Amino acid sequence: MPLFSAKLDYALRAVLDLAMQPAHIACQSREIAARQDIRGPYLDQILAVLKREGIVRSIRGAGGGYTLARGASRITVADVVRAVAGTDLLASPSIGSTDPATSSTAYVVRQYAERAEAELCRLLRETTLADLVTQKQRLDDSYSIMPGI
Repeated sequence: MPLFSAKLDYALRAVLDLAMQPAHIACQSREIAARQDIRGPYLDQILAVLKREGIVRSIRGAGGGYTLARGASRITVADVVRAVAGTDLLASPSIGSTDPATSSTAYVVRQYAERAEAELCRLLRETTLADLVTQKQRLDDSYSIMPGI
């Protein structure tokens, strides 16, 4: 069972695509869909959610499309997760406090789950779109015979 749903995967790919474009140039959803291999109607739904949540903005008219609502260094993966999933990805049901004297196994598992969730949330909060753009550029450069071009 993957932690990231297809919807979240597509949302992250869409905002990363926008982050790689010049800030003053809007991209149409069909261009993003083609570059990222995402079905257009589904991407439109995702972009509408991201717009409503203040991650992207839309520009009407000729030359219109979508841009990031703020700089890539000011948008975290956690922001996108909250916009799309409504939570910090993991919203484990509250099972109350587990008393280690009653069930040490349940206590150990719950403690581990809380640590794992906290670490994942930290990673999501600390990673910006700019960080992901840098990783993508490094990957692209590693495949290029002329890095940086």
